[in-house]
Amino acid sequence: MNILFFLVHPAKFHFHRVQINELISRGYNVDIIITKKDILEELVKEEGWQYTNIFPEGRKIPGLHVYVGALISLLRTVYRLLKYTKGKKYDLFVGDLLTIVGRLKRVPSLYPTDDVLIQVPEQAVFLATTNQIIAPQITELEKYNSKKIGYKGYKALAHLHPNYFTPDKSRIFEYLRNGKDFFLIRCVKFGATHDIDKSGITNEILTKLVNILKTRGEIFITSERELPAELEKYRIQIRKKDISHYLYFAKIFIGDSTTMCSEAAVLGTPSVEFDDYFEEIEQMQELEDKYGLTFGMKISNPENMFKKVEELLNTPNLNEEFQEKRQKLLSETIDVSAFMVWLIENYPKSIAILKKDPAYQNRFNVRTKLEPVHV
Repeated sequence: MNILFFLVHPAKFHFHRVQINELISRGYNVDIIITKKDILEELVKEEGWQYTNIFPEGRKIPGLHVYVGALISLLRTVYRLLKYTKGKKYDLFVGDLLTIVGRLKRVPSLYPTDDVLIQVPEQAVFLATTNQIIAPQITELEKYNSKKIGYKGYKALAHLHPNYFTPDKSRIFEYLRNGKDFFLIRCVKFGATHDIDKSGITNEILTKLVNILKTRGEIFITSERELPAELEKYRIQIRKKDISHYLYFAKIFIGDSTTMCSEAAVLGTPSVEFDDYFEEIEQMQELEDKYGLTFGMKISNPENMFKKVEELLNTPNLNEEFQEKRQKLLSETIDVSAFMVWLIENYPKSIAILKKDPAYQNRFNVRTKLEPVHV
């Protein structure tokens, strides 16, 4: 079986990492193509994969309006994907614009996502052209729901399920001092097309957060944007592979990154999300309403966010309580990477099985390791 993965973001790398390694170990021919995006190439190199970067210069064109740039980027990417795949034979494509290339070359494609359509409407081009969409059951894709193979879980479980992730405190010793509790804050840049008119943690809010937390433990800030001079002392440079360990051991995580808030939540770390996105994303609402692992705060009322942080700080046995909540979540969700490996390995028969019996995926609930499950 020949499989082509297209990774366009570090989050895509994390979602597929376990799956790609397992498929390679089982003897399948797995090709990987990437673009220049944040730390993506560094992560791929650290994993030791053979890969091709079809956009080493990056896809963004400076000086163009974000929508114009996105359209040109789409066309350029499709061209380079067609050029890369010319003369090669694949049984399955996985990822983003490979959905269009798959249509042109008559190769079936899978599009994994956890973005709801209302939040990221530009993904409609992938949803319309893919054969199947792989997404959490809770993800609302409107007219494309008929294409969705919904799984019981969340994207973050693909790499943070206890079958694959073991927290290691030695990985964070570089910044730990005196055995104190620490708080992790994430500030994003808001530069994507779906980020227009969106906002999150401002410098003013960040300063107040620091004042609330600084007497209760260490403060670590990881930020995509510049920080005021007085806050720079809290910025840390985390090694790419260590961020999950920081999330696990943090007393509280606060951020305007939905991805990192969901990762903290599935690790059993209290997370507070402060941005314009939370209410649009069903899985984040489910993580709050059903499991109580994360809390979404409206930017229109930052005082509520500060009160929630204070409430968490004053909760006895906070971490023990949230680890119990995590165990409940794990008991009710599946091993997403084991499920994905089975789905890919047995495609397209696996799709027919899931459409006939969606509960078939429940067999991936109690797996302790990735083992062949054929049909």
